[in-house]
Amino acid sequence: MVKLAMIGAGGYAYNLIKWMWGIPDKIKVVAVVSNPVWKDTGRADCQAKGVSIYDDVDQLIKNVKGSVDAIYIPTPIHTHFALAKKCIDAGFNICLEKPPVPVVQEYDELVEYVAKHKLSYRIPIGFQSLSTDIVQELKKRVVEERYGKVKRISAMAGWPRLDTYYTRSSWIGRIKVDGGWVLDGTINNPLAHMLANELYLASAEPGKMAQPVSVQAELYHAHNIDGEDTSSVRVITDKGVEILFNASLCSDERMDPMIVIECEKAKIEYFNYKEVTITASDGSVEKMASDREPRTNMLKIMADSFTSGQPYIVPLEICKPFTLSVNGAFESSGKVHSIDKKYVNRFEQGGDVKTVIKDIDNILKTAQAKGKLFSELGAEWAKKTNKFDLKDYKKFPTVACFD
Repeated sequence: MVKLAMIGAGGYAYNLIKWMWGIPDKIKVVAVVSNPVWKDTGRADCQAKGVSIYDDVDQLIKNVKGSVDAIYIPTPIHTHFALAKKCIDAGFNICLEKPPVPVVQEYDELVEYVAKHKLSYRIPIGFQSLSTDIVQELKKRVVEERYGKVKRISAMAGWPRLDTYYTRSSWIGRIKVDGGWVLDGTINNPLAHMLANELYLASAEPGKMAQPVSVQAELYHAHNIDGEDTSSVRVITDKGVEILFNASLCSDERMDPMIVIECEKAKIEYFNYKEVTITASDGSVEKMASDREPRTNMLKIMADSFTSGQPYIVPLEICKPFTLSVNGAFESSGKVHSIDKKYVNRFEQGGDVKTVIKDIDNILKTAQAKGKLFSELGAEWAKKTNKFDLKDYKKFPTVACFD
């Protein structure tokens, strides 16, 4: 059993805690940080279960030394880097929620920081869908080149977010908060799993994501935010695989992630991280499916890896391609472009307000089918951008408007 401390007891942290409580033979939540001012929903439940409660991270670190195996950090994106270093300095193993950090310079520094301490700090990253049986089986087949080489991977999703989504936390929808990079939006938060899956399955190397060499991206917002809520991204890898990512939080209907992997001898359609249809060039069809809760599965695998000393499926060291792709997307876009209000509908829904970009559902589906960016389809509000070269890229941003 792994004994964990959790930084946070509300929101996603509380959900993680409840998933952990569902696998008591694998993980025991020993302590949590829960600032009483925030009135986290999980605070009372943790108290009822005898979990130690601390008002801040410093209190927790001071009091749990020797009683926990690791500290889980499912905090806002811009806090990951500093909290990771603080916990490592105190001698703890850590688990980091996705994305590990928002910018490449923090990624490189964190990797160096771990190495400098000359201790085997093992850092799993919470890309839960990569741990699923389905993805691991697909990865195995890609590595074996069972369907020949991967030529292109395209993905599409529409996940509507109402106005209250952006008011529940000060960092949601933001590029930067309190001097720290966030880069919140489709590619770096709610649909980050979709991009991570694409990068992972584009690589024929076991346990690795594909290395991006260039990114061309169009980032937009229709909500009243400074970050992006709609994106159209093309990544080219060092092996020449084209990765397309088209997504919006301003769709009319919910369209769960669809990832299509085009290989030399088959087409693989991977839907909502749960269902796969493989159509071979000879016309034969194979289906796979799983209803297993991916986060519970990830947590079990993390715990087993920790206790056995075996490598994590998604460790920090394989995630740099993801961070590079996100940073390159912002660099290529130049800024987050506001979509003119004449192309946006806002209306009341269930006591909240919904924002929909006109015809975005059809635009997303067409971009997926044709392998195009929004501007290449001729969307009236779309802005053509330039490809950004990631060779020797070491620091975000190079574009002044993001400073």
